[in-house]
Amino acid sequence: MTLSEYCEYIRNPLAEAKARVVIVPPGESWTALRRFYRERGDVEVRLSDLVRERAWLPMPDEVFGRVRDAMTAQAKSGKTLVLLGMPGYLALLTDENKWAAIVALREWLDSASGQEAVCFFRSDDGTGLILKDVFANPRYRQGKQLIEIDAEQVVPQVAPEEAERIVGRTEVMLVGDDLACFIPEACDTFQKYLRYTEEHPNDSSVRRIVVASEGRELAGLSADVRQVVSLRDFARVFYDVEDAGLSEDALRWMCERGKDGAGKTLSVTLKALFFPEGGVAKPVLRVFDGQKGAERESVLWLVRHVASKRSYLECVVRQDGVHVGNFRSAYVTGAAEWLDESVIYADERRDAIREADVSRSDADIRQFISRCVGESTSRVAPWLNSRTDAERAELMRRCSVDGIVSNVVKEVYPEAAMYLNADLVFGDVALEEYFMEYRELKMAGRVTPEFYERAQRVVPPSSLQSRDALVQRYTSDNVCALLVVDAMGAEWLPMLVAMARQRNIGMDSIAVGEAHLPTSTKFNNIYWPDAKRRLPDIKRFDNIAHNGAETHEELRAEENLAAALDVIGSEVLPRVAEGLTQFERVLVTADHGSSRLAVLAWQYKPRLARTLACEADAEIADWRYRERVTQGGCPPELEETLDGRHWAVRGYNRLPKKGGGQCFELHGGATLEERLVPVVVFSRTGQFVPKAKTGGKRAQIVQKDDFDL
Repeated sequence: MTLSEYCEYIRNPLAEAKARVVIVPPGESWTALRRFYRERGDVEVRLSDLVRERAWLPMPDEVFGRVRDAMTAQAKSGKTLVLLGMPGYLALLTDENKWAAIVALREWLDSASGQEAVCFFRSDDGTGLILKDVFANPRYRQGKQLIEIDAEQVVPQVAPEEAERIVGRTEVMLVGDDLACFIPEACDTFQKYLRYTEEHPNDSSVRRIVVASEGRELAGLSADVRQVVSLRDFARVFYDVEDAGLSEDALRWMCERGKDGAGKTLSVTLKALFFPEGGVAKPVLRVFDGQKGAERESVLWLVRHVASKRSYLECVVRQDGVHVGNFRSAYVTGAAEWLDESVIYADERRDAIREADVSRSDADIRQFISRCVGESTSRVAPWLNSRTDAERAELMRRCSVDGIVSNVVKEVYPEAAMYLNADLVFGDVALEEYFMEYRELKMAGRVTPEFYERAQRVVPPSSLQSRDALVQRYTSDNVCALLVVDAMGAEWLPMLVAMARQRNIGMDSIAVGEAHLPTSTKFNNIYWPDAKRRLPDIKRFDNIAHNGAETHEELRAEENLAAALDVIGSEVLPRVAEGLTQFERVLVTADHGSSRLAVLAWQYKPRLARTLACEADAEIADWRYRERVTQGGCPPELEETLDGRHWAVRGYNRLPKKGGGQCFELHGGATLEERLVPVVVFSRTGQFVPKAKTGGKRAQIVQKDDFDL
C-alpha cells in the first residue's frame, strides 16, 4: 500500500475503527504520515510521557500496561490515538525483549476493539522478521491492522546535507550517572532520548543516555547499546584514552580537561595546556618535573601520543615497561640502547636535560655512565654532553684509559678542547712543543720515559724575563689592577687566551714569566704597592693541587682534573671581567705553577721517578726542594736558587720527605710547568663607550658666556 492509498483508506468513513501497526520507510513518508494525523486533530500518545525512569528501563509488559492506561484515559475523546516512540524504545532492547514487546503490542491491538489507534514502526529497524512471526495470522494484514507502506512510491524531499542522517538508526550509549559530568555534549535521560526519537525519527546520530547505574550494566538491553559504566571505559569511549597504567585520578582529571576542551581532541587540549609554546621534545622533562600525581601521568600519556616520529623521545616512550614512575630515568639512562644513534638523538636528549635543570638528572646520568663503562669512548662520549661534573670526570677517565684525548671528547667538552688548543701564545717554539706535549700527557693521565727525561734536562729560554720584571712595569699604572692566581702555571696560558677571546675580553699583552725557585708561594711574593688595586687572589688551582677538588675528601684523579679545567671559566675570567668594571686594565699572573706529571711519574708502572739520596741526618721538608748543604756543590739532579739558599729538584724525581699525603700535583721544583707562569694584561680594548650627551640648554648657556666675555 502506498502512503496516498493508506491516507485515502483512513479518510474513508466506512473504515472500521481498529488499532493498527503501520510500518513506514525512513524519510519523508514518516513525516508525511504524522502530519496527516495531526491535521485530522488526532491525539498523540508518546512513550516519552510514559517512561520517566532514570536508573532503569521498564520492560515491555510494564510499558504496554501504561499504554493501555493512557488509551483508556483518552477513549472518551473519540479521537484516533497515535502511539509514538516505539522504534526508539525497541532500539534499546535485546532481541528477546523486542519479541516480548511486539507480542505485547499484538495483545494491545487485540484488546483495543472499536478504538481507532495507530503505532508507527520503521521498516529498517530490524523488527521485520519478529513482526512477521508475531503477526503471522493473515487476519492482521487482511483486517488492515498490519500495514506496510510501499517505500518505492515515496519521493524523498530531503536536503543533500541531511541525506546521511536518514541512513541507519540511532546509536544509543548509556553512561553511568557518576560519569555524566565528564561528557562534553548534552546527555539524555531515557525520557529525553525517547522524545528525541519521536521528533527526529530519521536521525542516526549517537545519543548519550545518562543512567544512575552505580557501576553496573542494565539487564535486558541490546548488545548494540554501548553501556559505559566504568571510568576507564568512559575515558576510552569518549576521549580515546586506552592506557591500563593510568590511575583513576588521572583518568578523572583527563576527562575533566576533555570536557573543558569541547570540540577538540584530548591530545590537542592537553598539549595546549602543558606545552603552550608548541614544542614537546625540549621542555618535556621540565614540564614532567613541574607536575604531580594525575597531571604528571597525563603528561606522559600525552607525550606517548604526540612525540615526533623518529625522535629520541618517541624511542623512550615506546619501550615496554616505561611508566610514570621511571620515565625520567628511562629518558636519561635509555640512551644506552641507542649509543650508535648519537648524531640523531644526543642533542635532543641534552637539550631536554638542560632545560629541566641538569642537577635533577645527575643521579641518572651517573647510572648511564655506569651502564656504559665497558663501551668505547667513540660510542659513549657524544652522550656525555650535559656538562655535569660526573660527565666531565668520566670523559677524563676515558682519556686516561685510552691514553689519548680523542676528538669526540673535545667536541662535547669545550674546556678540554681549549686546554689543548694549539694556538701559538708562548712566543718560543721549544716552549710551544714542550707544553703541548705536557698538556696531552696530563689529560691522558700518563707520562712517557722520553718526556720524563726531557723534563729533567730542559731549562727556560735565556730570553725569558722574570715574572717580577714583567709585573713591575704596571705597578705605577693607577688604572691597572693585579690578580694573582695561585699555582696557575704556563700550561694554562693557551686556555686562558682562547677563552678570553671567546668571551670578547680584550688583551693588551700576552707573555710568559719565570717565577722564583723554589716554586712555592712563600718564595714568590709579588710586589704590588697599592692594595686597593689588587683583586682578591684565586686559590682554587693550588687547593686542587694539594687537597683535590674537595678538601678532606678523596676524589678520583679524573674528578680533580675536571675541577681544574673549570677554574679559568668559572673563576679567573669572571674575576677579570668584574675587575675591568673598575679599572682600565687587569694584570693576571701566578706565584708559581704545579706539575701533574711529577705525581704520575711516581705512580707510573713501572715507576719512572726515583727518590734522590740525601745525607742521613738531613731534614727534608718538601718533595721538590730542600735547603742547600753547607759542604759541597749542587748535585746535577737539583738546581740552585738565585739566593743560594735552596736546591730545587729538576724533572720528576723527588726528595725523601717523610709524612704528608699524596697530592694531585706537586710544586716547588724546577720543571717548566712549575716555574713558568702567564703574565697577561687584560683591558677594555674593543669595548664601546657611548659619548656623554650635552644638553641643549647647557650649550646655550656656554654660548652666552662666551658672548659676554
